[in-house]
Amino acid sequence: MKPKSLLLCCITLLALLPLPGRAQLRLPSLFTDNMVFQQQADCAVWGWAKAGSTVTVSPSWNKQKYRAQADAAGKWKIKVKTPTAGGPYELTISDGTPVKLKNVLVGEVWLCGGQSNMEMPMKGFKGQPVLGSNEAVVKSKNDNLRLYIVPRSSVTEPQDNSKPSPWRAAAPEAVANFSATGYYFGRLLQEMLQVPVGLIHCSYSGSSIEAWMDTETLRQFAGIKVPDRGDTIKQVSRTPTTLFNGMLHPIEGYGIKGAIWYQGSRTTTGPTSTSNCLQPW
Repeated sequence: MKPKSLLLCCITLLALLPLPGRAQLRLPSLFTDNMVFQQQADCAVWGWAKAGSTVTVSPSWNKQKYRAQADAAGKWKIKVKTPTAGGPYELTISDGTPVKLKNVLVGEVWLCGGQSNMEMPMKGFKGQPVLGSNEAVVKSKNDNLRLYIVPRSSVTEPQDNSKPSPWRAAAPEAVANFSATGYYFGRLLQEMLQVPVGLIHCSYSGSSIEAWMDTETLRQFAGIKVPDRGDTIKQVSRTPTTLFNGMLHPIEGYGIKGAIWYQGSRTTTGPTSTSNCLQPW
């Protein structure tokens, strides 16, 4: 390669590199197009940006601008007032370079958690079909019912963010792979209330309740070994705190109406779990 061509190539590569000290605005995996905010609430919006930078959040439902400053670690959080159910709206987040979330709804948001009882999808497990699900799936298209799945993650330290996953409007492909218990609950809720409904599915087959609990809560139960950072996780769905760390902690603080929790089993070393338990968040 000629010296002049090599120089031009190097200049081009340098131009593509991020500027020193410039941290790109980032949002949690939970904030995507098609998301649902809890209605009539002060809902948290958070993320990461350059330390000390000012971040604005502007929802199209009221066109107000909410501001926060990123801390030394680049973290920021803003509370946004939501209206009564409706949409679609847009949400613009900016630190100078805007990120726009589209087709956003406001309505009722519910967390659907537990183990295999909750995780079992509408298409069923192998050799375990869901009665009547085929007809329900093919008739499932509904833009006012939105679905989100928190990807599986079992780790020894609380995570700031979960793995990437999109919000999706109810339609056959999305519904077939979504929790059957969660879907039937959300479908009935949307039909009865006639408002948008958002479902956040966060479950893991075979999990013990201790895996979903944080370190502070488990300290009161003698005999439960909480893993240290870097410990080997021998049972990914049954090691205390690990599912809380990887799946629940990253979405903690997101505005919801309540939670349905389908554990369906009983532990022997710690607190008793419950099945079909509906509790406020």
